[in-house]
Amino acid sequence: MDTALGSIHAAYVDAKLACDRSYVATETGEAIKRLAEISLRFLTDECKVVALKSKVPGKEYFSFARRGNRRLVARPANAHLFIRDPRKISLSWREWERGRIAPRSFARFSYTVVLAPCLAMELFDRQNKKAPATYFECLIGHMFARELGVNPQKQASIRVQGRSVRLTMDFLFAGQSGRQIHLPVKMSTRERVVQAWAHQRILDSAHGENVFRGIMVLFSETKLDSRTREVVEICVPDQWLVYQTLLSKMERIYYFDVPCRYKTLTESFPEVIQIKQFGEFFKERASLFGRRGRRRQT
Repeated sequence: MDTALGSIHAAYVDAKLACDRSYVATETGEAIKRLAEISLRFLTDECKVVALKSKVPGKEYFSFARRGNRRLVARPANAHLFIRDPRKISLSWREWERGRIAPRSFARFSYTVVLAPCLAMELFDRQNKKAPATYFECLIGHMFARELGVNPQKQASIRVQGRSVRLTMDFLFAGQSGRQIHLPVKMSTRERVVQAWAHQRILDSAHGENVFRGIMVLFSETKLDSRTREVVEICVPDQWLVYQTLLSKMERIYYFDVPCRYKTLTESFPEVIQIKQFGEFFKERASLFGRRGRRRQT
């Protein structure tokens, strides 16, 4: 096995197993941070930056290719958000843990921590979609668990026709004053995003509206044409408006790289849908869920 691949794979397995044990634990954060650092060092030391043609207004993108295989290019990275210096990841992680990181710094730090392992894994296996998605879920689960001070559940109990049925969802967190959080997590959405609104509708019907507050976390909606190396954003704002109006309501939708058309959707219908940069959650958590959850380090 390639030495770099072996190191990245081992770090990925450690992070995944740590999340399986406890999302809220300090050790889980350390495992995630280690994977991000190893991945970023691989990208900066053993890969070459590849220029991409951005078709997204106001955004610039690039990617990476291994020096020995420049034809295989990983997914796009936003040039204004991605940090190329591995040393800054550890420093920013500590600042975040201490609650001292500035919003702009957090946006860049968190974007890089998400994307670096995904880029690295894709350069060994471009068709591997499961590992990046699993890692993203692991990271978001840890960040929310640490901020709220509680481990999540992944199954909801629903009463149907006199029976108790268990329904699997991404994350369910116990919140303050009996309020709970439904947290769908996806790297990108395309058509399958309707599942998040459908699950929210089920929770509202089974437990009553406003018992579960829907918060969806997404990475981006970019798509790279490997032939032309052009980057576009694929969005369906009209469908989202229908889901949000007629199916159920997501209280917030957070992106690491907010798509332009979804930003416009929020500006056009601010009372209906709120789509924001991921870092905004950490400024809004008190108003969304009451007082801040106690951080547990177990």
